[in-house]
Amino acid sequence: MKIKFKYECTLEIDNFKLDHLLAAFKTLLTSLLSSFISQALQQFGVSLTEGEANENTLRCPHCGSQRHKWKTHSSSSVFASFETCYGKIRVPQMQVECRQCDKKRYLVRELLELRPRSRISPLTEQQLALMGSLSSYRVCEVSARIFGAAFSHATIWRCTQKVGRLMNFSVSEDEFGICEADGTGIPVHGAGVRGRELKILIQRNKPETATKTNSNWRLAGIDIGSYNGSWENLFRPSLEAIKTFDPFYLTVDGDMGIRKNLKSAKVTIQRCLWHIPHQLKHSLWQDKIKRKSKLWSSIMGRAYELTTVPYLLGEDEIAAVLKRKGEVFLELLRECADNKCAACVSYLKNARPDLFHAVSNRIHGKTTSHAERLMRTVNLRINYGKWSHEGALNAMKIRLAFYYNGFDPSKEGEVG
Repeated sequence: MKIKFKYECTLEIDNFKLDHLLAAFKTLLTSLLSSFISQALQQFGVSLTEGEANENTLRCPHCGSQRHKWKTHSSSSVFASFETCYGKIRVPQMQVECRQCDKKRYLVRELLELRPRSRISPLTEQQLALMGSLSSYRVCEVSARIFGAAFSHATIWRCTQKVGRLMNFSVSEDEFGICEADGTGIPVHGAGVRGRELKILIQRNKPETATKTNSNWRLAGIDIGSYNGSWENLFRPSLEAIKTFDPFYLTVDGDMGIRKNLKSAKVTIQRCLWHIPHQLKHSLWQDKIKRKSKLWSSIMGRAYELTTVPYLLGEDEIAAVLKRKGEVFLELLRECADNKCAACVSYLKNARPDLFHAVSNRIHGKTTSHAERLMRTVNLRINYGKWSHEGALNAMKIRLAFYYNGFDPSKEGEVG
């Protein structure tokens, strides 16, 4: 419907610099917005209560009657207050009375499709939550204040927790059956020096989805738990979807707790090749091998030769590559055993069964860990300060959904 809107004001201006004029307009903005919303609601309310009853006419929540009379179109004493991106506003309340049961009710929030007593719209909550996941809450408060909004850092925090709590992720049957799982340590209050481990599951997108979200991967699961295990909450929402794929490939960094929590789902495990030399450095440290020594360099050189796989392989090349990789593995294992590197030997034997399933099953082999790149996105926000368990989880849900799942409330709410 078309809205007729009138607004008059008089300002005394002494300085006509652009910044001074912008400041003057900023003082008018909340009054202008309040007047606009009030007039729009009055005209909309009249259209819903007058004329013949139809499916859009207001219905009494007590008796179901569609016959109402106005008590006031615009109260001069009762107001509804809201927090918007343009500042705090007050809108005069509107009240109607049911002609059948005489029940009265205020209409402003009902017409605005807001919950009772709410002060912020759902879209604004999502926008504030996105801000809170991208930067610290106090920085968001200052940034909003610069442009006229009056949101406290506590409000931004509450919106982040509320929006994040409502988000859920799972494997999609509409995308590729190719996933990666990994974990990273995050600072959590009361959890000791190492904190807790944020566990994530990402899934490969099909081209059409990648075009929409601008990402080849999507977040398919997220949880926070202890180190070395506790993966059940991450995989539980996705188990049924995983069973629909034949085959389903999962790249992991070596945590055997992942395999245990997949239960009866038929999954082909691939060890992340990027992690092999990366974690082998820790095993060399456990074996007290001096960094950059001749032995250290020799072992690491063979490890990189083992895990470097050409991006594209022809059908006639796969068998030859797998044969050569088997030879390099035995050479590496023998060198570690001959030099009494027990930790390295144990680590390599543990990794051996799942090293080249991707190559043997004709999936492009790469040494890059996409999950590890996602962890960098996490650390750019999570490493500032200490978090509560739920606070960290909710903020990371929103942050990763923004970067990988196409969640972007900053682009919504535009008039078309």
